[in-house]
Amino acid sequence: MKNLRILTTVCLWLQLCLLCKAANVEELTRKYMVDFSYAGQRFSPESWTHHTTTDNKRGEHTVAYESPDGKLRLTLIYRQYADFPVTEVRPILECCGEEETDIIDGFKSLSLVRPCQSNGIRIRRITGSRTLLTDFCRQDVVLRKRHECDKLQFSTDEGRSAAWLPYFGVDFDHQSGMEIAIGWTGTWQADLRYADGFSLTAGIKSNTHFRMRPGERFAMPYTVIYERTGKSAERGLVEFHRFIVEHKAPRNAKGEIWKPLLPLTASGGNKTDENMLKILDKGTKYFKAGFDAFWVDANWYGKPRELDQSTNCGPDWYQWVGEWTVNTCTHPAGNMKRISDAAHQKGMRFLVWFEPERATSLSSIVKRHPEYFHRTKHNPSDQVYLLDMGNPEARQWITEEVSRNIRESGIDIYRQDFNCDPLPIWRDNDEADRQGVGEITHINGLYAFWDELQRRFPNMMFENCASGGTRMDIEMMSRAHSYCRDDAHMWPDCDEMTQNITLHSTPYLPFTGGETFTVKPFDSYAFLSRLGAGTVFTPSDFNGMLLRREPDEKECAWFNTMLGLADRVRPFFFGDFFALTHDTFDASDTYCGYQLNDNASGKGFYLLFRRKDCPDNTFYLQLRDIDAAATYTVEEFEGRTVRMKGSELARQLLDFPTSRSYKLVFYTKEQDRPGT
Repeated sequence: MKNLRILTTVCLWLQLCLLCKAANVEELTRKYMVDFSYAGQRFSPESWTHHTTTDNKRGEHTVAYESPDGKLRLTLIYRQYADFPVTEVRPILECCGEEETDIIDGFKSLSLVRPCQSNGIRIRRITGSRTLLTDFCRQDVVLRKRHECDKLQFSTDEGRSAAWLPYFGVDFDHQSGMEIAIGWTGTWQADLRYADGFSLTAGIKSNTHFRMRPGERFAMPYTVIYERTGKSAERGLVEFHRFIVEHKAPRNAKGEIWKPLLPLTASGGNKTDENMLKILDKGTKYFKAGFDAFWVDANWYGKPRELDQSTNCGPDWYQWVGEWTVNTCTHPAGNMKRISDAAHQKGMRFLVWFEPERATSLSSIVKRHPEYFHRTKHNPSDQVYLLDMGNPEARQWITEEVSRNIRESGIDIYRQDFNCDPLPIWRDNDEADRQGVGEITHINGLYAFWDELQRRFPNMMFENCASGGTRMDIEMMSRAHSYCRDDAHMWPDCDEMTQNITLHSTPYLPFTGGETFTVKPFDSYAFLSRLGAGTVFTPSDFNGMLLRREPDEKECAWFNTMLGLADRVRPFFFGDFFALTHDTFDASDTYCGYQLNDNASGKGFYLLFRRKDCPDNTFYLQLRDIDAAATYTVEEFEGRTVRMKGSELARQLLDFPTSRSYKLVFYTKEQDRPGT
């Protein structure tokens, strides 16, 4: 009897678990669905057969739908996190059987509706990287229940994912809303509306109108949705930042999050071995920062030829992409192992630049295998050859070329760039009944390429660049850091733009970095404007320093101070980020500032800029998460160190006597002493 009662209890418990799982899956499919048409009929989950599986360890529910004609399978993978109110939706399309599918039209990877009764819904969005001084600015929109202002559409327009930053916030009211991140490294579009309730669809921007062929499997854009309840938008962003750090930050083979880099760079690969070693040896002699990588950028490849040593990468760096053999005039051994060995002896990793998806007519591979590449058909003079990453043979070729160079040159950090707009090429080469397939197969192939490199080199770190930060979507950034967030950093007078990058992107992109191209020695305001989780230092940018001239004593002292700061702030980007100012446009007449706080250690810092045209000489500081009753040690950069009560530290009226000035302050909470 006792055993029977136990068996009955276990059976009831199992039935309850199954019912709970079924209810959970039903709720997920009700809240987060896709939208498209198949064979002329809009997708309806009720009319497609489906089955569900659950992986409790990963927090995943998988729902596989099969079309009425049995030719198409749609798989939706929902992942939920026990420690954050986050749901991921990953759609996958597969052709079943031996026949082509019917036409798939207008595929959107996310469709959701939420009831809402507020007077307006605020959409917080951020311009992305377009090499403009208006990059990374807040551009909020309020949707209201009236036809004049109830809709918003925004998208990428060139084939790279971050013309708008592919992360945005939705505030239903002061205590509820969402953060949305789009995981796709090509085009995307978001359509938002506030009518009877709030609705959102998001997915590929390209006109998706295609058949799938037997054996094809397309991973479509995925979406990360953080749902905020009972928290302000600011607190929601803090929690979403924690989620990104905990669950989306790139990790090494041991599962440890990669620490942001502080690289010393040789600039381009056009430098000879001797000049690279000179920069490496003198750079570590004169500058005592914690450099942990030696960086070689473009133009180490191509036919043997003498190269100008004075310019950053040399004038022809872009012409020889696709020819991934080392230039033996600048690197006689046919590799850069001599440089990587020297870097390793100094305890530094070796970073090298590649641009695998592009080639030119100078590349021998274009002549040998023209079928590996696509070109635009409407502009024959365009010299861009886009590698077809969806072609397994082409992808195998580039995988072997890159892998060979990694092994032969002892590369520890793989840096990938992408300097073209692929969308016109994809569209020109799509067949009438395969519109969108060029983009889908390219992006799927890109991920497969990176995954294979990671499999072959499990302890290799990845760095992501694409004419600056034009590919900083969550899929790419879960694999890589980005230390060139915007190519506009190479222009003069870009201080406000680079401040905006850190201010507005850090909640979504914790591990990015700034470059010091246009900083003039002793201009601390400009240097700190470029501060990020990592800061890239290229000595030769400073009037040929270390190559054509030696730094003087004052220069060394200033650089060591600034690089020491860059090293000191790196760990704080694992902590909580707070914007202290909220300008919504690129303004030179405002203050700009932020705070990074580590609650566990009681340490943090804040950095405030009075911009060049700002008329106000005071700023009311309101720090977050400061213990009012505690005592803090407060250290002003280039100033005094004092002890302050938390209540005094958190609320201050600060004086900025001159414009184009700053305050950088570190604080540490003092531990309670026994008996006090």
